[in-house]
Amino acid sequence: MESPSFTPIAPWLPPEQPDLARLAMAAADAAGVRELRAWPELRKGGIGFGDLPPFLSWQGQEGGRRHLVLVQPREVGALVPGARVASLPESWLDGLDLESLARPLACHPDFPGGASVHVVHLARAGRAQVRTWGEPGPAVVGAVLERLTGVERWDCAIQ
Repeated sequence: MESPSFTPIAPWLPPEQPDLARLAMAAADAAGVRELRAWPELRKGGIGFGDLPPFLSWQGQEGGRRHLVLVQPREVGALVPGARVASLPESWLDGLDLESLARPLACHPDFPGGASVHVVHLARAGRAQVRTWGEPGPAVVGAVLERLTGVERWDCAIQ
């Protein structure tokens, strides 16, 4: 599925600096947000957010835009060391504060010019729900899901 405007995907874990909490506060100030209740954090080999287990994160480029794809390890049968093994809350994707999670990640210095952030819920084999902050990135999301699951074709419902 690669084209001249698509680059291969790779795992991404934010470095310890800049601190994601500081980045979240700066991004909220720039957007005029008066209060933050949650922000992403580097946690146990992934990107933590609120009460959810840490996300696996992958990056890629499509159409000249950088994309970050976040997936819950439990939904792909992966384990993140030290992460809890409890079930994910029902409808966790619908209740997710996407803006608070994505805004600081989208402006992380690892992504000059910004990035789109896609949070993926695997509803069942070959079917996923995707919430996006920024521009769509279907080729990057599809490549991440194929890499993580081995399933080549995905029907992605964009929210």
